[in-house]
Order: sequence, then C-alpha cells, then structure tokens
Amino acid sequence: MSCSDKILRWNVLGLQGALLSHFLHPIYLKSITLGYLYSHGHLTRAVCCRLARDGETFAKSLPAPFRLNHPEVGRVSVYDSTRHTGKTKESSVNWSFPDQHCVEVLDGTKGKLDGNKLDVSRVCKANLFCLFQALCQRSGRNELISLSSYAQAKMLAQNFQKAKRLFFQALSVQGYGAWIVNSKNVLPLFVHLCTFKYMCDAFVILPASFQML
Repeated sequence: MSCSDKILRWNVLGLQGALLSHFLHPIYLKSITLGYLYSHGHLTRAVCCRLARDGETFAKSLPAPFRLNHPEVGRVSVYDSTRHTGKTKESSVNWSFPDQHCVEVLDGTKGKLDGNKLDVSRVCKANLFCLFQALCQRSGRNELISLSSYAQAKMLAQNFQKAKRLFFQALSVQGYGAWIVNSKNVLPLFVHLCTFKYMCDAFVILPASFQML
C-alpha cells in the first residue's frame, strides 16, 4: 500500500486503531504539510477526496462518530533540492512521551528490533494488547478485561469494524482495488502460543514460545 492509501484510511478510521476506539472517538489529522513536490489537487484527492466522488454517499454511510475527514494541506517554503532515486531505507523509529522519548529503532521490513534479536518491540501486537488489558483494568471495563485475545478485542469494536468494511467496499466499488491484508491465521496464533504475566504497574509481557511482531 502507498503512503497516501494509509493516510486515506486514517482519514476515515482515525489514528487510534480498533483497540483504542473502545475508549476514544476517532482521532483525525488536522493538517498535512509537505516539504516538496506539492500539488494541492493531487494531494487532497489522494488522502481524502477520492472517496467523495459520489458526493456524501460514502461519508453518510459511516457509523457515528466516524466520518470522512478533510485535513488542511499545505507545504513549507523550502527549496526543492534535486531528488535521487534510491532504495527505501529499512530503518523505522518510534518514541512517545510515556517512554520518556526513548527512541526505539526497528527494521521496518520485518518489525524486529535493530539490535538484540531476542528482544520484543514495544509496539508489537503482544505488547499493545498487554497495554490494552492494563487500560481496561484501570478503567473498570470488565467486559473487555475478559477478552482472551488481541483479535477478539479488535473485532468487538463494532463501529470501527463496520466503518472499516465500508471503507474497503468503497475502495473496491470506486475502482481503487482491494486493501492488502495479512493472513487470517496470524492473529489466532498470537493467542495460542503466548502467555502473559503482569508485573507491577508496567504490565510487562513475557512471551512463552512465540514472539508476535
């Protein structure tokens, strides 16, 4: 999938994903700023407006509070330096305020840490599900605490899943093709081959025999 395809998805489903949609309304981009190769028409069409070709039909079909978001777009006033064709870099970095802005470097093609291959990324599905369970416990969401798998928690976000299905259908109907998805056999493996152990307030996950990335 292209970068604009993924941003288009964010402009329908939000940045928060299925798990956090149990707690939050969709979080949408307010603006997008490019450094070079800016074209207002091409950019807006790619990241949002192509799903409005039929007017508001698609937007009105989405379950509340989901919508088709139209962020402000623009560019910075910089000189367009000469671009050189080259291989995309494999490295990917992530950081957050709770992690005290400590940067984690991953191999973006594999989702594995750049370093000790036995360590698990803090943004792997297993770790995210662990943090989700901790949030459910602290929020008193007993109906979510009882869920035994990452896949179950995602599928129970019914409005999110409905909006996602409508998004995929719109892409197909309007001739943009099918969204590429992972094998359906991946998420069940995550449940059967992993065990969780909670420690203090951090809720650290200790994988037993399988590390899901």
